This record gives sequence, structure tokens and C-alpha cells, in this order.
Amino acid sequence: MRDTSIDRIMTINPVMIGPGDSAAKARELLKTSAIHHLPVVENGRLVGIVSSADLLKLYVLDQEVALSALATVSQIMELKPVVLTATATLRDAAEKLMSGGFHALPVVDDDRNLVGIVTSVDLIDALLKSLPVGDGSIVQAPEHSLSDLMEDNRLMLQACDAAELYVRSGHAEHEHSVLIKCLADLRRHKESVDV
Repeated sequence: MRDTSIDRIMTINPVMIGPGDSAAKARELLKTSAIHHLPVVENGRLVGIVSSADLLKLYVLDQEVALSALATVSQIMELKPVVLTATATLRDAAEKLMSGGFHALPVVDDDRNLVGIVTSVDLIDALLKSLPVGDGSIVQAPEHSLSDLMEDNRLMLQACDAAELYVRSGHAEHEHSVLIKCLADLRRHKESVDV
């Protein structure tokens, strides 16, 4: 397991943000995507990372001045995040996560272009899949990656929200088209994962 390539567990095409975007936008992305880390990218290259903890610190300070409304991502991001290369192993990721007070590692190529992200949750998930269960057998990893399962979940929640809106709306034409689009997105994603 320790020599397993990081690309087996990393999230490819992670949600990201630009340095000039607002802290409020970062907060909204973290909330709607159900994640805790946003790589900060400019022209495809990683320039920093912002976490939910960074935003929490900003909002704690936001007592008398609307700092959160004025702050940009570049003002609150970690400028020199610890990174992994695409050729790194799970052991490399674990060692880097153990050495610092952070829980995510952007994965970059030789030109510092973002290719993915690995979190402590990804590593724990991989570890759990390699440990024997009560009868001594190893639980087999699912056919699909964690990021695929998370995308399935996001699309299903989106379809459920659209269905609820459709039902409550009295079958309005706009809500019907939103529901059809969400279901089509979910179907397309499932077909691409099952190939």
C-alpha cells in the first residue's frame, strides 16, 4: 500500500478558486461542495490554498468591520502550501501530512499546474480499505474512486432538490426543465463512471 501511486486516491479536477475572488465566494464554494480546502489557481498554476479554517479565522475577526465582505482569497490564503507531485506515493502523502498542521496536499506537475488534491480523509479511506475485517479478510476497494462516489452523491442531491422544487411548484415549466437537466447530468455521470 505504501508504494501505491497517489493518483489512485487523489481527487482530479478539484474545486478551485482564483486569488482575486472574494472570501465570501470561497466560503460559498466550500459550503456547496462539502469540502474543506480550495486550491488557489491563477492561469492553471497553483499559487496557494485556502481552507475552511482560514475562513473561520476571518469570520471570528469579523466583529465590527465587515472584513469577510472586503477580503480577497489572496489576503487569507496560504502562499506556500506543501504539495505533492503526480509521481508521489501514499507514503509520501502520509509523511507530509504528519509533518504539518494541515489536512490537504495539492498535487502538481513539473510546471506547478494543479492536477489534483489529496486529503487526510483520502488517506484514511485508503488505509481502511487495506485493513482486515473481523474475519481476517481484506475489504476490496470499490470499483469507483471516492471522488466518483462524491460526484454521484452531489448529483443525486441536486436531482432530489430539483424534484422537490418541481413537486412543490405545481409542475411549473421551468422547474420541470431543471429536474430533467439534473437527471440527465446524473445519468451521464453514471454512464461515464461505469465505462
